[in-house]
Amino acid sequence: MIRTTLLLLVLFASTIAAVPPGGATVGQPQEPPPAPAPPPLAPIPAQTAATPSPAPDPAMLAKAKNEFAQLQSGKIDRAMLTTEMDTALTDDKVASVKSSIGSLGAPVSFVQQRTGTQGDVRFAVYLVTFTDGSRLDFLIGLDGQGKVAGMRLLPTQ
Repeated sequence: MIRTTLLLLVLFASTIAAVPPGGATVGQPQEPPPAPAPPPLAPIPAQTAATPSPAPDPAMLAKAKNEFAQLQSGKIDRAMLTTEMDTALTDDKVASVKSSIGSLGAPVSFVQQRTGTQGDVRFAVYLVTFTDGSRLDFLIGLDGQGKVAGMRLLPTQ
């Protein structure tokens, strides 16, 4: 069965802490930075901001299936991630997700539930079903260049 505590993934770039403009000044003493707090989990965008989509976008669906397969294998093509997503999606997080979903095997269905936008990111939520009956909601967000700006996995209720 899927371990719900490990089914988390990095989210939209807006949840990532950024370096202040100008960064640190060279030659001035620096205080050690406080321990970073983990980025808050962005909720799946509200149904009011999303619209049901009976006709999935074939390119978005293909991208979602590809990224999901990469998560299962633990081998991510980082060139297809935004800078913020690449930074936030650590090797440890990839390994954790792989250990949670890697053994489920290939999905038997990948059904789009809804789509929408959040800022300049287009997203889609897919219901992913496996042969053992396990089901997950997989959210993927793409920026204007088609790079992955966010992903999230949640067990369905």
